[in-house]
Amino acid sequence: MPAVATLSDPARRLQGCRIVITRSEDRADSLIERLRSLGAEPLVYPTIAFAPPEDEAPLDAALQRLSAGTYDWLLLTSVTGAQVVRDKLATLDLFEHVRTRQAAGLKVAAVGPSTAAACADLLGMPPAVVPEKFVAEALAEALGDLQGQQVLLANADISRPKLQAMLEVAGARVDRVVAYRTVPATGGIDLPPLLAAGEIDAITFTSGSTARYFVQRIGPTALANARRAAIICIGPITAEVATAVGLPPTVVAATFNETGLVDALLEWVKQGGTDE
Repeated sequence: MPAVATLSDPARRLQGCRIVITRSEDRADSLIERLRSLGAEPLVYPTIAFAPPEDEAPLDAALQRLSAGTYDWLLLTSVTGAQVVRDKLATLDLFEHVRTRQAAGLKVAAVGPSTAAACADLLGMPPAVVPEKFVAEALAEALGDLQGQQVLLANADISRPKLQAMLEVAGARVDRVVAYRTVPATGGIDLPPLLAAGEIDAITFTSGSTARYFVQRIGPTALANARRAAIICIGPITAEVATAVGLPPTVVAATFNETGLVDALLEWVKQGGTDE
């Protein structure tokens, strides 16, 4: 494997390190830039992609109700969800209606700073609530007592049911609609030969679905070789899934976002990095 620069070289602390990015290809650019700035060679091997719901009518109907003032809260748990809602509102010619509703009392909540930024930049609706921890459970806790409140939760088809359950325990009436589907991806580098040759230093996972679909895509032989690389997870939920599918993490990010993931890579280097 390539040698990794020492921490005494702060601008190039991942020098020569080959790091696999498994997130969707259209969300990889920022992480690629961060890794390159630290001297790494990022290799894109997307394991997930996003597709519209098989039936878009429930989402359309929910956004019509959002425009009509039915909901007190709009909850978004990903940048992709914010993008889908923005595009759908534009298609339905409801964009300005919903922004007017925010001025009249509709509140937005988001999981994490990236989703919060997407709400502000794409929807023009800065969130009223963003939890300190970037997981669904923390969002429910941050919202507190929701007795009698109407909540629209728009997220992925494979999203965990925990958030909806917690919101309902807090007294909310929740309409959960599928904004998009998470599907297997294709493209990217030819990874199995690189794994077989021991030429990959680390593999990053940014969600449970990236780990799950990685195993599905890579196959059993390459999976065994993948365990020779460092497995870097963006947070504990991702780490749980990675462990369950046979990829126990080497390091788990302390902050559950892209910055935290890069910090986890640097922590891996600090702990010894590659064998060289």
